[in-house]
Amino acid sequence: MQTWASFFEQNLTLIYFLYGLAFFCLGLLVWIESGRASQFRLAQAMGPLAGFGLVHGLHEWFEMFQGMGASGAANIPAWLLLEEVRLAHLVISFALLVVFGIRLIYLSRRDESRYEQLSAYLAASGLLGIWGLSLLLTNWIYQPAPDEFIAAADALSRYILGMPGAILAAWAIVLEQRTFRRLEMPDTGRDLLRAALALFIYGVFGQAFPKASFLFPANVVNATLFAQLFGIPIQLFRLAMAALIAIFIVRALRAFEIERKRNLAQANEARLAAQEEALAIQAHSRRETEKLNAALQTAVHDLTLLFDLSRTLAATLNREVLLNEAVKKICESLPYIQTSLIILRDGPDQPLRCQTQAGYNDLPQRGTSNCHEGQILVAHTLHTGQPAIFVDGQPQSLQVEANELTDDDTLLPSGNCLLGFPLGDVNAVCGGLVLGLAPKMTHLRQRDLHLLEAVASQLTIAIENATRYGESQARETLRGELLHQVVSAQERERQRIARELHDGTGQALTALGLGFAAASENVQHNPQLAATQLTELKTMSTQALQELRDLIQDLRPSLLDDLGLVPALKSQVQLFAERSGVQAEFVLNGRRQRVQPEIETILFRIAQEALNNVAKHADAQQVTVTIGFTDTMLNLEVHDDGCGFEPKPIFEASDGNRQVWGLLGMQERVALVGGSCVVHSQPGQGTAVQVTIPITAV
Repeated sequence: MQTWASFFEQNLTLIYFLYGLAFFCLGLLVWIESGRASQFRLAQAMGPLAGFGLVHGLHEWFEMFQGMGASGAANIPAWLLLEEVRLAHLVISFALLVVFGIRLIYLSRRDESRYEQLSAYLAASGLLGIWGLSLLLTNWIYQPAPDEFIAAADALSRYILGMPGAILAAWAIVLEQRTFRRLEMPDTGRDLLRAALALFIYGVFGQAFPKASFLFPANVVNATLFAQLFGIPIQLFRLAMAALIAIFIVRALRAFEIERKRNLAQANEARLAAQEEALAIQAHSRRETEKLNAALQTAVHDLTLLFDLSRTLAATLNREVLLNEAVKKICESLPYIQTSLIILRDGPDQPLRCQTQAGYNDLPQRGTSNCHEGQILVAHTLHTGQPAIFVDGQPQSLQVEANELTDDDTLLPSGNCLLGFPLGDVNAVCGGLVLGLAPKMTHLRQRDLHLLEAVASQLTIAIENATRYGESQARETLRGELLHQVVSAQERERQRIARELHDGTGQALTALGLGFAAASENVQHNPQLAATQLTELKTMSTQALQELRDLIQDLRPSLLDDLGLVPALKSQVQLFAERSGVQAEFVLNGRRQRVQPEIETILFRIAQEALNNVAKHADAQQVTVTIGFTDTMLNLEVHDDGCGFEPKPIFEASDGNRQVWGLLGMQERVALVGGSCVVHSQPGQGTAVQVTIPITAV
């Protein structure tokens, strides 16, 4: 044994070299592997382990160079061979081992705390603090020499940092090897277990024999005692454990290569699956593209039809021409449509009438009954608001799907078939489009139904525009006639005023002039006669003045400007009763208030015109003028118990009837201020003129 001890003592430099090389290679390989992506928790904690191996290997090499002396380390700076530098590397390596153990324990426990890394460094810092405090106490209590203090610090670093760090790291590796066993990697698990055992022995037994020191137990249990007991230096034992640790850790690192192979195999499988899926998607996309191309061609055809139809409909605003062109275009553009018929009503209460048709010239046997069938079909579509089909003498609603791309077909009965589509509603154009299908048609696609609905919708808009244009033209014509009537009425009023002034006031003034001349001649010769003449002239001037006042009152009563609408109307009603002999009553509802002057003037003139119509046409015994005020509306009603009339024939007759133009003038005046004027009348039940105007108080 003495021979072996002597041999190892002579080759201690080689032992230190191999000892450091084992840890340095371990750290280098672990550091290389730690830079690769991996899902293993061990990979996330390998950084401190790599640092431990590198720094601890450097520490052993420092001891090797220190043992070689000045001649063996001639090319190394002197400060690197200081005991303090060596001790610093030893402490740092053990601290990194502590960090590795704690981090791996946290990861093995699946602790997802964001402070796990901080906790590991805090634990290492705590042990370093204890180590530093123990150094201070040792120096304060024993006050050793520098060499003895370094030896004591070396022993304390192994006791306080090395042994706990090795225990924590071994425990963490034992916990982690279970993961690899669960992943069906038992070889890696066994290698880790062996590495943990070697690390535990290295940390507990290998560090339990430090250099001899004055501190207990290093003064008894130290490297010298180990050599005496086992006949080999402690460095050789540590070299063996370091070699085992490096071998088993490096073997365990093969797990990362296995993982990469598995990931590569999974990636290849995923790539193949993705390729197969891409091929399937490509085939599906090709089918969908073909289907979409077919649908696109169909849509282009439908849009072309709709565009041509809209251009045809927009070419004219003449309703009759528009309807004729529309039915012709539909029959020409749609091959499965044989006949087309448009049925409309002029108003909500009017019957349905056939307006125009196309395609029936070649089908004389159907021409007589088709209009009646179409009226029944259109009445049904207007009632339901949905397209319908005429089957067995009865209309039936058609179900149109919301998605026009659906492949569902609508089966049609055998023989001739009629389809009906509503045109508008009760508030606008009211009627329907009746289409006769070709006999060969046995089914109709949803796309065709949507197209026919779009055609009906375009036709509805065109008919509505043409109808409104016609109404607008009629209103313009009516407005021109009203303007003509207003001008004529103004001229007649001027003629009447001129006649009144000439026949009444003018004659009176002429008579006054002659009378005053005669009276002036009789003043000297016959004073009594002159006095009589002056009395008669006074009476004549009073009458002329009253006639002039009446004329002014008819033109515009001063009460309307001075006191407002209510006093002016009340005075007008009293004057009407005095002149016409008809019993007249004035009723005020609500609180009287002044409104805009133009509204007061319009209402006064409407009441005046209504009373004139009563006097001229109504043959009434009683008339009531009612005016009502609310916060936002002003209502006027003139109601009589006269003979009445039928409003519609009167309004439709354009024979220049003054009563018609008077009523139209009322409506026109009220419309200018945003109000409404309605005339209610029936023969034998009197007439009521009702006016409603929005107001704001002034």
